[in-house]
Amino acid sequence: MQVATHIHIKGAREHNLKNLELRIPRGKLVVVTGPSGSGKSSLAFDTIYAEGYRKYIESLSASARQVLEQLKRPDVDFIHGLSPVLAIEQRTVAAGPRNTIATATEIADYAQLLWSLVGEQFCPKDGGRVVQRSLDDNVQRILAECAGERVLLLAPAMRVKPSVLREELPRLRQRGFQRVRLDGEIKALDDSRIVPVGAGVKEIAVDLVVDRLVATPDQRSRLADSLELAFREGKDRAIVLAQRTGVGPALRAGLSSSEAANPGRLGEPAPPASEWREIHLSQSLACEVCGDVFEKLTPRHFSFNHREGACPTCDGLGRKMKFVPELIVADPEKSVREGALKPWRIGGKNLIIKHNALLKQLAEQLPFDPDVSWKKLPDETRHALLYGAGDRQFAFKLRRMREAKAMPFPGVIADLEESFRHTDSDGFRARLTTFMISGECPECHGTRLNARSGAVLVGAPPGANVGGVPSRRDSERGEGTPPTTGVTFPQFMSLDVAAAHAFARELVAHYGESIALREVVTGVEQRLHFLLETGLGYLTLDRDYGTLSGGEAQRVRLATQLGMGLVGVIYVLDEPSIGLHPHDNHKLLETIIALRDRGNTVLVVEHDEDTMRIADEIIELGPEAGIEGGQLLFQGTPEACMQLPAKISRTGPYLARKLAVMRDAAPKRPDGAFLTIRAAAANNLRDIDVKFPVGLLTCVTGVSGSGKSTLVLDILAAQAARKLNGAKSFPARHRHIENLDFFEKLVQVDQEPIGRSPRSNPATYVDLMPLLRDLYAQVPLAKVRGYKPSRFSFNVRGGRCERCQGDGVIKLDMQFMPDAYAPCPSCGGRRFNRETLEILFHGKSIADVLDMTVREAIRLFRNIPRVIDKLETLDAVGLGYLTLGQSATTLSGGEAQRIKLSLELSKRQQGSTLYILDEPTTGLHWTDIQKLMDLLFKLRDAGNTVIVIEHNLDVINLADWVIDLGPGGGREGGELIFAGLRQDIENEPRSLTGVALKRWRAAGTT
Repeated sequence: MQVATHIHIKGAREHNLKNLELRIPRGKLVVVTGPSGSGKSSLAFDTIYAEGYRKYIESLSASARQVLEQLKRPDVDFIHGLSPVLAIEQRTVAAGPRNTIATATEIADYAQLLWSLVGEQFCPKDGGRVVQRSLDDNVQRILAECAGERVLLLAPAMRVKPSVLREELPRLRQRGFQRVRLDGEIKALDDSRIVPVGAGVKEIAVDLVVDRLVATPDQRSRLADSLELAFREGKDRAIVLAQRTGVGPALRAGLSSSEAANPGRLGEPAPPASEWREIHLSQSLACEVCGDVFEKLTPRHFSFNHREGACPTCDGLGRKMKFVPELIVADPEKSVREGALKPWRIGGKNLIIKHNALLKQLAEQLPFDPDVSWKKLPDETRHALLYGAGDRQFAFKLRRMREAKAMPFPGVIADLEESFRHTDSDGFRARLTTFMISGECPECHGTRLNARSGAVLVGAPPGANVGGVPSRRDSERGEGTPPTTGVTFPQFMSLDVAAAHAFARELVAHYGESIALREVVTGVEQRLHFLLETGLGYLTLDRDYGTLSGGEAQRVRLATQLGMGLVGVIYVLDEPSIGLHPHDNHKLLETIIALRDRGNTVLVVEHDEDTMRIADEIIELGPEAGIEGGQLLFQGTPEACMQLPAKISRTGPYLARKLAVMRDAAPKRPDGAFLTIRAAAANNLRDIDVKFPVGLLTCVTGVSGSGKSTLVLDILAAQAARKLNGAKSFPARHRHIENLDFFEKLVQVDQEPIGRSPRSNPATYVDLMPLLRDLYAQVPLAKVRGYKPSRFSFNVRGGRCERCQGDGVIKLDMQFMPDAYAPCPSCGGRRFNRETLEILFHGKSIADVLDMTVREAIRLFRNIPRVIDKLETLDAVGLGYLTLGQSATTLSGGEAQRIKLSLELSKRQQGSTLYILDEPTTGLHWTDIQKLMDLLFKLRDAGNTVIVIEHNLDVINLADWVIDLGPGGGREGGELIFAGLRQDIENEPRSLTGVALKRWRAAGTT
């Protein structure tokens, strides 16, 4: 049978695809491109991948199919030549708080095994070495460390209350023991006052005295027998008391010469405790200093997802919710009497009365004036109210108390924490959470592991500095710090990929010869190497997966696939270059080419120019988006694509540099007003001052991991949202931000979906739907019937079809087959009931309007000003092809972004708005980028300030002002490399963005 050389697709009609037929060569790198919404993902993912996945699922048993996720059969006649298909999309791994880069790539699994096998253990309490010794080893240690000294062998028996101890002592005498040590004092069991009357209820530590002898070689046999008994009685633990300086005069006092000569029959009195030193022994894993016993290490001890390894305080999350003064006292202008301490004004009536009574009495006794605003109170008074007054006693008289009672005041925050832990009301607890933020766990300090797991070291070369985390040395250690060189598991996880790879190479060199460990250390090293190859060397291993950009998450999965070494597979990638600086693009391209050269077919949905140029073949869909797209415009080599005119191809002229993204607005220069961030020092930022010119379009650039998101999103956007929009966000570390009062509000625009539910659509998001409902409620027939605007909503009872509850389709449960959807037999898929559909505006029902495109609706509502304003704004941002009722879940990222921008443009522009956009060109074709830039300059010219984080050179080239961070990523980033006009950045030798711009501009002139 002849091997298929092409993937033959016939009759592809998924979403907006227009009955496509095409042949994709196997074993090649094929780029699918076209405007946003033209059908690229519909072809690559919803047709090719969906059919490959469906065929794989159908080869399994019916029971297995019920467990696995099902995909519906794509709308296509047939696809021939399919081999196994792997899709690497932007978001496929669950972005939960327990998912990190290390767990997503299996690096954590291999590292956990390595630390459990070769890790050197130390006691988290005192830093003592944790070792396991046999009985002979323990005997030898006693003879070596206590040579010629008098020793007492003790067995830690119990820790009990005095009442229980009185019952146990007779049993101990019956078993032949003569002496015990109670809380450090040795007493004879026949002493009638061994447990004094009035001892209380405090627990007493009881150690059995097993034997007393001199540690000499001739006593070895007796020492071994006695030590074995001590281990048996002490549950594998024993204590040796050794006299510090031999038999001294204090000990001889009261003893006969025979007793002194033969310490095996020593009499009383007991020697002073100051003359003895303790040595803790065990046959299990135990600390050499304190004797604490530990269980054997397993990989679970290094996993924050298991009880054995997770920090008990935060359950392995590394973060804990905590009350913060800024939220408790939201308005410092208020006084205590006016409710400055806001959370003490919520809860039940009795609780509020109690809080008011406490504050009134505190005002008298601290004292302070409850009518003075919070910010004018002395610092010590505010601290006492929030955090308590220490041991100071107050005379509080509360309800149902006959007289005042002396008691301490723990503080408002401690009281709120107590209420949060013990309340039975979910509603009250939910209200308290509004005064809390997620902060670093106070016990594990964000490492997620418990103290025992964090005290296990894997050796590094002496004095090695692994990624900025120096290995520990004896001369540097403090109390509780292991006295050795090495790296703990949390330290390893805190390294970036580049530093961790360097450390892993040292481990391979050290342990690579061991048959048992070779596979483990090479498993760690190879996975780190693949992450480096995909340009992710700046990411730390403990980085939360959910904080990655779409491109970063995809490259992490791509690195995982590289390690599998599969051949003959079809890889479908969704814009892997997202979030990647042009300087690092070559690493990604080399990775993709390596996949192809192994014999795989690589199908990439992409707009990146460099990726298109190295492709074996380009498939272009278009010409526009939505119903105006879905056609095959071109299929062939990049060179052939570049020869096409603009009438035929939307991509070729841009690829050949015959067309470019242009600025249809006058350039602007700073007028002297700057928004300034002072001493930004969060994450890898190096205490930098950064100025953003007010009223300009500023591009923040730099390689991945250089600190762009930290500076703009974590500091500037968080503080602006807090000050301008009243948000409860807390900015990352910086000194202050100057001139935020120039702005009236902050608007952040991203590419997140405009709605998670299929019921969300463009009409609801841009607030067009309420206008349409009001309009239909004014139709004469609607007035006669008494219909309200809510009648024309498919989300509430009344006007919607109740059989499908406004969905328009009925879900059919197909058991082990994928779920199927059929049009509702009652409404025919129109969502509304018959009476509602009888209300017509110019012959169109509300269902007809939702099925219209924006351009069709403009013609219908041309005489309704409020409606036409919304529609014309959508058309102006290039979305005239969208249907008003199209489900939000089917919109591309670029479409969602432009809908958000249209909502802002449809509002009355006051100027003085701060716009922040994070990589807005994600998923956008050159034609879409042109529309985006026209919008951004329109916002700028209306008196607003626009700040854009971007890697796209077309956007950077048109910016008024450029701020470049670097020079590298991670540890090598965080510096301000350049801040100034676009034309000057190419003269900065340290700027990798300037180098990329110069190379890009030179390529356009050739």
